[in-house]
Amino acid sequence: MFLRKTSRFKDGKVHDYWSVAENSRAGRRVVQRQLLYLGEIDEDRQNAWLNAISELDERKEVDERDYLIPPPPPEPPRETKNPVRIRLSQMKVENIREWGACWLGLHLWDLVGLDSFWSGRLPRSSHGTDWLAIFKAIVLYRLTTPGSEWRMHRDWYDVTAVRDLLGESSYTSKSTLYGCLDRLVAHKDAMFEFLRDRWAGLFASNCRVILYDLTSTYFEVDGTKAETSELLRHGYSRDKRGDCLQVVIALVLTPDGLPLAYEVMPGNTSDKGTQMQFVDRLVKKYGKDGKLDSLWLMDRGVPTEATLEKMRSLGFKYLVGSPRSTVGALGEKLSGQEWTRVQDGIRVKYAADGTDKYVLTHSMARFTKEHAMRQSRMRAVMRVLHAIDVRIGRRVELGEDGKPVRKEHKALSRDELISRLAVARSKAGRAWRLFKIRKPKPTDTTVTQENFSWSFDLEGIREARRNEGTYLLRTNMTEADPAVLWKQYMIQGEIEQSFKEVKNDLGLRPVYHQLDSRIEAHIFVSYVAYCLQATLKNLTRSKASGLTPRQIFDKMKKIYMVDVKIPTTDGREIVMQRYGEPKDDVALVLSQLGLRLPPQPPPKIDGKTIEEAQL
Repeated sequence: MFLRKTSRFKDGKVHDYWSVAENSRAGRRVVQRQLLYLGEIDEDRQNAWLNAISELDERKEVDERDYLIPPPPPEPPRETKNPVRIRLSQMKVENIREWGACWLGLHLWDLVGLDSFWSGRLPRSSHGTDWLAIFKAIVLYRLTTPGSEWRMHRDWYDVTAVRDLLGESSYTSKSTLYGCLDRLVAHKDAMFEFLRDRWAGLFASNCRVILYDLTSTYFEVDGTKAETSELLRHGYSRDKRGDCLQVVIALVLTPDGLPLAYEVMPGNTSDKGTQMQFVDRLVKKYGKDGKLDSLWLMDRGVPTEATLEKMRSLGFKYLVGSPRSTVGALGEKLSGQEWTRVQDGIRVKYAADGTDKYVLTHSMARFTKEHAMRQSRMRAVMRVLHAIDVRIGRRVELGEDGKPVRKEHKALSRDELISRLAVARSKAGRAWRLFKIRKPKPTDTTVTQENFSWSFDLEGIREARRNEGTYLLRTNMTEADPAVLWKQYMIQGEIEQSFKEVKNDLGLRPVYHQLDSRIEAHIFVSYVAYCLQATLKNLTRSKASGLTPRQIFDKMKKIYMVDVKIPTTDGREIVMQRYGEPKDDVALVLSQLGLRLPPQPPPKIDGKTIEEAQL
């Protein structure tokens, strides 16, 4: 035996393919016969195969010397009466369905050990309903292909391999789906406490730094439902859907993006004053001696002065965003400090005020963005104001050649002016305050050069220019280095990303449920799915950086499962469920994550394995 190399030119380069071969005699000729195809292998594997071949050749020589008479050939298999044969010519391939994404979701479920938590809390019903299998299916649906519950039980089961992975008992009708949802939320706090311990073992996660923020999610339901709901309310919509009823969600995360707790609150709950609910809850769960030795990171507008005072009295540490208006009050103290460079384009300075330290940060990238946005909005307002000036004859319209164009314009009414200014103001945002506009009196019916004028607020523009690219941080860790504080605050972006993933990747919004219990269950399932997605994100940080969990799930969807059906001569049918071999990009991801696909399911006949059926 020997290694044989075959070279081929492919993809613009030469590829070497290897196989194990031997020389054999065919009549008077000696020909090479391939024994085993190896594909493309590196030098180490080549050497390993050479050693193995050498050892096998030595054993063969010994065996041949030991036999004076060659051993008899193996006996042919005994003839059986009426043998059952397969009809390969009638083989069919049916029921193509997505397998890889569902398998990965179940792998993550097993990795965090959720079966051990839920098995005792979701036992089978007296009628045999497998609530745990149904719950797994609901989470897989939310994780891989989020959509409405109607679509889940009408379509999703038929296009995925979820029943192959979880069994037929995982199929849920609409009624069993809702029945399962009604059994979940009571175990929310216990599950997050369980996951916290699991993540500590998997990723060395801890509660030394805690991220806290709020978001909202809207509902496509009749507005009259608010009358019977304690949660559905109109309020400040972070989704820009102020026309819809909503709920507010408060979330606590670790810097790794792993959720510790969340709370669903009425849609009209303000940002301020909600945080202490979590302080009290987390102290009871994870604190010691009535304290939680953690640094709280919060966005500006969340904590009130009363909240911060209570946190200081309890010995808590906090690092929060502070309104820009505070910069003015600290102007003299900050002006006396030198800028400290943190990294390229980032510099900080600080000033102490009472029990807190304030860190002023200037970001060049943020300055460029905010400056461009302000100028763009101001130009949009100016176009409206210039058009009004042309209309009332204060300004001459220029043609394409740059020469004045004389036109007779219809008189501009005061009502039309107010309407145009209202539209411009809604689009301008804060840039509107940089203009001084004198409008006609209510008694004036038409707009003239005498009753209408505008100008720039030059001092306001200078102030806006100074503030562009800056933001203010506040902390009670007065001894901490401002540069370190800034780097810690940057972790706050993780919670924004979490909200984005739950809403967009996992389909949290819009919500069609109307009952408060079902609303909370829908949000709970979304966060269970997010827990699995956050687990995958932490796995990829060290093993497959650059890939998002969503990208990985999309790649895994490329692995399909099919049913290969082969009829037999006795009227039965062999069914082989086979998933496809992963393509190069998918195989690379699996290799990076250290994941190995399971063995192919054994062939079945009449619902039994071949051995069981005694074919």
